[in-house]
Amino acid sequence: MLAFILGVVKLFISALLAVLVVFLTYKVFIKANTDFDEEVEIKKGNVAVGILITALLLGSANIIQNALTPLTNLLLFEFQRGAATMSRGRLALYTAAHLTMAFLMAVLAMSFSLRVFGRLTRNYMRAGKELEKGNVAVGLLLAGVVFVVGMYIGDGVEALAKSLIPQAGYSSIQLMR
Repeated sequence: MLAFILGVVKLFISALLAVLVVFLTYKVFIKANTDFDEEVEIKKGNVAVGILITALLLGSANIIQNALTPLTNLLLFEFQRGAATMSRGRLALYTAAHLTMAFLMAVLAMSFSLRVFGRLTRNYMRAGKELEKGNVAVGLLLAGVVFVVGMYIGDGVEALAKSLIPQAGYSSIQLMR
């Protein structure tokens, strides 16, 4: 029964986090772009901008999901009967700090990668201007950049998260009674 309750709690938290991540990521990327107003472009039906924003949401979600794996493992371990190794306050602090770190790393990685790509290609393409004109090919190209960065950064963030979050060791798990 405990496993079922933990599964329902994890499902609820995952759904809540997904909505929160999508909303915050959207707002942060809209504010971070100074080339043009992405919300206006989306309202005008600019498909290129819509593709890029969608890719940013998916790439960020991938990074954050990878970062949450060690945290989920810790939470499940802590909430199992008799397995608590730290106070609820400390656990809440770990959770809040970790979620903040994961979100910041996703936003920074995506923003940094797009800015670097823009600088590398500025001699023959002004990506921001092309997006504003509705150039779907540029939107798809930038979406590809975001996907690749999300895949690579996601694994690195997961490794970093595992190093920062206390993980159960073999000595702290009772296998048989």
